[in-house]
Amino acid sequence: MTALIELADKAKTRQLIFEAKEGILSPEEMEILDQYLTFSAKLYIGSVDGKMCCAWGVVPPSLMSDRAYLWLFSTDVVEQYKFLFVRNSQRAIQEILEEWPILTGYCEMHSNRSTRWLKWLGAKFGEPCKGHSAWYRPFEIRKADG
Repeated sequence: MTALIELADKAKTRQLIFEAKEGILSPEEMEILDQYLTFSAKLYIGSVDGKMCCAWGVVPPSLMSDRAYLWLFSTDVVEQYKFLFVRNSQRAIQEILEEWPILTGYCEMHSNRSTRWLKWLGAKFGEPCKGHSAWYRPFEIRKADG
C-alpha cells in the first residue's frame, strides 16, 4: 500500500474529483467545488495506491491577505486510512500556515468526518450560522506563535 499527500495542480485535482464525485455531490455542490478549484492558491490530494481519497485547498481573498479559506473534499475511502491522512495533512497545513497564518472556513454541522479532521488540525469552531446557513459552523485555524 502506498499512501501519499501531494501538492497538486488544478487540472489534475479537477479531473480526480470529477471522476470520484459520482453520486457524492449534487450539481450545485459541484459548481461550488469547481469555484474553489479555480481560485485555490494551493491544492493537495490524498491518495492510496494511486486512487484519490481526498483533496483540499486554500483560497486567499487577495494576494496580500494573511488568511485563506480552507476547503475539503473527501470520499469514504479516506475513513479506512484516517490516521495516516491526518498525520500527513497536519504537515501540509503547517506549510500552508507559513504563508497564510490564519485559515478560515465553514464546516457542515453534521459532517463528522470533516469536523474530526478540522479538530485534528487545530480548528476552533464558532456558533452555527443564522438563517439559511444554519447547517454550518465557522472555524478558524491559527499558526502557533513561536
